[in-house]
Amino acid sequence: MKKMNLETAVRITRSNGATEKSISYMRNCIHKGESQKSFFKKILFWFYSVAPLLRVSNAFYLALAALMLLTTACTTVPFVSTELIPTTPRSAAELSRALWNSGTGTLMIRQSALFEFEGAKVPVTGAMKLDLSGRSIRLIGMNDMGVKLYDISVDATSSRSHFIIPELTRYPGFTEAVADSVRRIFLTPEPAPDDTLERTSTTYLLTKQKGDGRVVRFTLGGADTQLLEKVCRGSAESWRVRYYQYQRYQGRLFPGGMLLEDEQAGYRLTLWTESVDNVDE
Repeated sequence: MKKMNLETAVRITRSNGATEKSISYMRNCIHKGESQKSFFKKILFWFYSVAPLLRVSNAFYLALAALMLLTTACTTVPFVSTELIPTTPRSAAELSRALWNSGTGTLMIRQSALFEFEGAKVPVTGAMKLDLSGRSIRLIGMNDMGVKLYDISVDATSSRSHFIIPELTRYPGFTEAVADSVRRIFLTPEPAPDDTLERTSTTYLLTKQKGDGRVVRFTLGGADTQLLEKVCRGSAESWRVRYYQYQRYQGRLFPGGMLLEDEQAGYRLTLWTESVDNVDE
């Protein structure tokens, strides 16, 4: 299901008689990232107390309820979260050196994926060649019949399409969305020794401020102190990646599940790791 843009929801609610106070309240509910249960409680509170005081129309009730369903229907995560443990003093340099995609070598990764974009759901079986030394990716996607859907090369700053099945060309920006997704998940941005470090009781938070105004935050934790989430916020982009179920493949720690959500562009990519093999070049 395509996720409704917040500004679209604001236009709908404003056109249905909502006051600026009520719209501000709705924005706060969503931006705080509250759970579905908490959001439902606030909706009920709206119905029976706040809304009458602000003179919100019945049409606004319907619009806000529709927004609630749209924003929560797409939040199901098919993975188990990493169990957190107490943290100990660590430096940003130590944390960034120990990540699953640090080091050298080349990995051949087989994955199942679900790409949700422009109202389409595209299930894919993928083969990815990840060059850790050269920081580049060659990605081939196929459907369940073995028909090749796309063949794309990606590095830290650019991408190249070697092949796209004609049916996918009906979705403008599909190639760029795939390239952006795998770049953000596997290549960049990454934690660095000079990031600002904050330690909580169960996680490490690393923050970097980009020159273009973007802020990127990384959350690390768990028994292996691995990357659990990266979030980017800026005027031109807003997205996050979450990593789940780390396990060892041929001795190398690797996330068993990954989920990217691009709130600005409106797409979502879910990855299930099937196998990871070291490749001799």
